[in-house]
Amino acid sequence: MSEVVALYRLQELELDILARAKRIKAINAQLEDDAALREAEADNEAAQLALAAVDASVRDMELEIAAAVDKRQSAESRLYAGEVTSPKELQDMQMEVEALARRKSALDDELQRLNAERDDLKGKAEDADARCSQAREEHETESADLLAEKQTLTETVSELLARRKSAVKAIPQPAFQTYNSLRAAKSNRPIAVLRDKACTICGIEQNYIVITAINRGDGLVHCQNCGRILIRA
Repeated sequence: MSEVVALYRLQELELDILARAKRIKAINAQLEDDAALREAEADNEAAQLALAAVDASVRDMELEIAAAVDKRQSAESRLYAGEVTSPKELQDMQMEVEALARRKSALDDELQRLNAERDDLKGKAEDADARCSQAREEHETESADLLAEKQTLTETVSELLARRKSAVKAIPQPAFQTYNSLRAAKSNRPIAVLRDKACTICGIEQNYIVITAINRGDGLVHCQNCGRILIRA
C-alpha cells in the first residue's frame, strides 16, 4: 500500500472518529437539556397550588355559611319561642334574622362562584398533570434512547481508535509528520482527491508537473493551491 493511500485511509478513519465524537457531545447536551420537562413541572405545580388555594377558600366559605345558619337558627328559635316580649327587642331580633338571611344569601353566591372557579381550576390542574406526566415519560424515553446510542457510539469510537493506532504504526514517520502538520490547518482534511485534474476540495486544476508527479507515484504530491496532499480518485 502506498503512503498516500495509507494516509487517506487514516484521514477517513479520523473523520469517522470525529463525527462520532461530535454526536456524543451533542447527545450529552441533549441529556442535560430538560427545559421542556422543567417547564411542564413548573406549570403543573402552579396549577396544583391554584387548585389547593381555591379548595381552601371553598372549605372556609362552607364553614362560614354553616356558622351563619347556626346563628340564624338560634336567633329564630329565640324569636319564635315567646321568651322575648319587649317590642324593641323583638324588632332587633327580627332585623338580625333578616340580616343573617341576607348574609347567607351573599355567602351562597360567593360559594357558587368559588365552586365554579374550582371546577375550572380542577380541569386545568388535571390537564397540567397529564402534560407533566407525558413530558416526563417522553424525557425518560428519549434519555434511554440517547444513552443507548451514546454507549454504541462510545464502543465504536474505542474500536476506531484502536484501528487508528495500528494504522499510524504502519505509516512511515516522515509521511505521518507531513500529514499531521497539515491536519489542523486543513480542517482535519490534509488529503484531497484529484479528479479530472482538479483538487476536489479547493477546485483548482493542477498543472502538468503535479499531474505527472502523481502519475509516477513520486511520494507525497501537494495541491499547488491549497497545499493538501493529493490522491488520485
